Amino acid sequence: MIKIVDDYNQILNLHDKFQKQLGKFLNVKIECGVGYPSGSFQDRVKYSPNIDIWLSTQIHDTKYWNGFGVGKPLEGKNNSLNGEINFPIEGISRRVAGAFAIEDNGKILVLHRGKIGGGTKGIGKKFFLDNFRGDFVNALDGEIETTFCLVGELNSPLFPNQVANFIKEIYRVKELIKNPNTTDFDYLNDFSFTEEASGQSKSQSSGEKTINRTHGIIVNALAKILIEKGYSVANDRNRDLFTFSNNTIENLFEIKTNSDTQSLCTALGQLLVYSIPINKAVNLIMVLPTKLNIKVEARLSNLGVKIIYFNWDNDKPTFQDITGKIK
Repeated sequence: MIKIVDDYNQILNLHDKFQKQLGKFLNVKIECGVGYPSGSFQDRVKYSPNIDIWLSTQIHDTKYWNGFGVGKPLEGKNNSLNGEINFPIEGISRRVAGAFAIEDNGKILVLHRGKIGGGTKGIGKKFFLDNFRGDFVNALDGEIETTFCLVGELNSPLFPNQVANFIKEIYRVKELIKNPNTTDFDYLNDFSFTEEASGQSKSQSSGEKTINRTHGIIVNALAKILIEKGYSVANDRNRDLFTFSNNTIENLFEIKTNSDTQSLCTALGQLLVYSIPINKAVNLIMVLPTKLNIKVEARLSNLGVKIIYFNWDNDKPTFQDITGKIK
């Protein structure tokens, strides 16, 4: 079972590792103001042109404070924070959004409770969780089981990219409340079985099969490309990504970080089941990392499922033949 770390010394050491992992990328120092809703302060922030985020960090009485911004900060001027990943100094604190967690196999995860602010009416935990395009993880949070947003795996070489992806996701969701999309797709989730238990809890499993730690990076990279091509994109708790026009869903995507049999079965089931509430014909697309056998591709094609493959290039996903697969 995944458990939240509450020991003072463990959190101290893990936060030090958190800073060192990010420090490998955040190697440009800039003197500037750090702005937040109730004021600002001067700091020498750390910025990375590779992942395009900056960090201001402090130690408070009860928490390790880590404030992030997107884009290169302006030297000598105030720069607004976009998101925070803070950790309690010790113990379990549900008032502090960030947390370290440990799996049975010893891997360390960085999690977030989904509590975001920003001074804009409507921004909060519920709105963020409803629009979050990443992965959710269940963990033992003291004596209760809590659902967290997954930020990343602390010792992964992709960890700085995972953090950058999470901060940019906070930024994206905050922009949604400022520029609300009036299209209402609530009917898509009108499934009686979504309230039922679905077998083994994520917190009872360990390993990459349950938690796809690069899933959110891939989803957001694909969404960015689709937006650049002029598509309107959205997602919900069940569907990784879809495009729509005139209140009609046209392309439905299911992204997997593995092309094994279990992933294929899951992706196929999700595409078929979650397309049921869509009254008009919809283009079903699997997004996979490894090319399938020709016979498997042909069988999926007969079922109305197309495939987009992706590769990793300098820690970033690149996609093949997108235009030829989408409406």
